[in-house]
Amino acid sequence: MLFVSIFTSDRKLDPELWATIWQGNPPPSLNLIGAYNMSNDKRVYIWEAESVLDIQFMDRFNEIGVMETSPAFDRTVGWRMAFNKELDAFEEWFSSGRNRSGNSSDNNQYEIDSAIDLRRRGMQAPNRHAARLEAAKWREEQQQS
Repeated sequence: MLFVSIFTSDRKLDPELWATIWQGNPPPSLNLIGAYNMSNDKRVYIWEAESVLDIQFMDRFNEIGVMETSPAFDRTVGWRMAFNKELDAFEEWFSSGRNRSGNSSDNNQYEIDSAIDLRRRGMQAPNRHAARLEAAKWREEQQQS
């Protein structure tokens, strides 16, 4: 399972952090995908875990600061399509049912058409304010259906 953690600690405690993390070996199933230092007292870690031992190893950070961790679901494909305004590709991807963790799902035609309609309205709106008004109108229509 993929996790994202935000770690907050006083940078003056970095020696204790490094000593704690370097002590002992992580379980072989723990996979650190990325680690990013922010310009403040926060760091972001993206990692995969298969067992409780993996999570317990990452819990070491809480000995030095506060580690907030959440499971994460990769939705990069859909977000890239949105950033690139690839509505036809999005419709094909969404229609295929492979839009949730790579597993097929049963998107009925109404759900597909509705999802595409919302995105098309946003794309065709003249500005962000108008796009949000279209989204509100779309939401009302959905509640009436």
